[in-house]
Amino acid sequence: MQKLIDSQEKLPEEVLDKQIEKLVIRKEADRRSIVIPPSDIDAKINELLSIQRDDLNKATATPTPTPSPRPSATEAPEGFVPSSTPTITPTLDPQTPTPTPTPSPTLDPLTPTVTRTPFPTRPTATAIATATIPPTMTGDEFNKAYSDIKPLLKSESNYRDTIAYLLERERLRKSVGAAAPESGPRAHVLRLATSTKDEARVALIQLDQDFPFEELSAQASERPAEGRVSGDLGYVAWGSEAPEFDDVVFNPDTPLDKWIEPFPVGVHWETVRILDRDTGPYDGKNIEKIKDRMFKEWLDQAKQAPDIERDLSPQERQWAVDRASKGIFETTTDRRPGPSRRTP
Repeated sequence: MQKLIDSQEKLPEEVLDKQIEKLVIRKEADRRSIVIPPSDIDAKINELLSIQRDDLNKATATPTPTPSPRPSATEAPEGFVPSSTPTITPTLDPQTPTPTPTPSPTLDPLTPTVTRTPFPTRPTATAIATATIPPTMTGDEFNKAYSDIKPLLKSESNYRDTIAYLLERERLRKSVGAAAPESGPRAHVLRLATSTKDEARVALIQLDQDFPFEELSAQASERPAEGRVSGDLGYVAWGSEAPEFDDVVFNPDTPLDKWIEPFPVGVHWETVRILDRDTGPYDGKNIEKIKDRMFKEWLDQAKQAPDIERDLSPQERQWAVDRASKGIFETTTDRRPGPSRRTP
């Protein structure tokens, strides 16, 4: 119940933040002459509908069982009469002792068995990312699918405007991330991400006692902290993770081949072991993560511009809660000002 109350209290600020983010992105997209033609909007809708269609087909497809062929009977030759085979019942010799099986040793469940697992070997080659081609429908298929969803839309113009905003955001991210480096400092890292410092400390103690790293990382992956991946990260590029991660991993004073004391990253905790540091090319995954971080840092800074008003009156807070509860987030509707207040 407390979580529900807290989320309701934060809801007006979240609605306002989304509106500010949209205005900032559209203003910058306009400044950089990023224009989305109607044909690109149709192509994006085609892609989204194709993905939805493929997901539905996967969910409803049932494999057809293949019947196993029956073995064909072999005809007996003419005049063949099968003979009955007598069943021999073995008799026990009372003079012969019955051997007693040797009991297998049992493990004491209270005594832990420590398995020493070697750490992964360092990779010698950089993985090459393969581009994924999004699915698309033919012209007739798309026209029919688009016609089918139109009656379900509250407003087709608002729907297309939302798709245009997604494309503007994608292309602005690409533009901001165009300066992302393709090579530079990198490190081969093992990581455990936990939700609390106590969990990280317990994990560190287990690692120092040679508890298998693979088991701990598998357990951490079942409850990912802020979506952070635990395990062998391979070679991580500088700038592809959080700044707190870079401050530890790429600090020359941080020792190699040793588990590091847990450190905070955002609202979670991490402990890492650095197997190697060098300078080399970045793979596609690292480059995309660098672009994500560059775009996020640009957006966070742009949303803090002095001309953006964030204070909400009680009337504006209630307006945001009402609109969120009704599921109405239309881009054409402006924020309603409270009494004696200006609209940003």
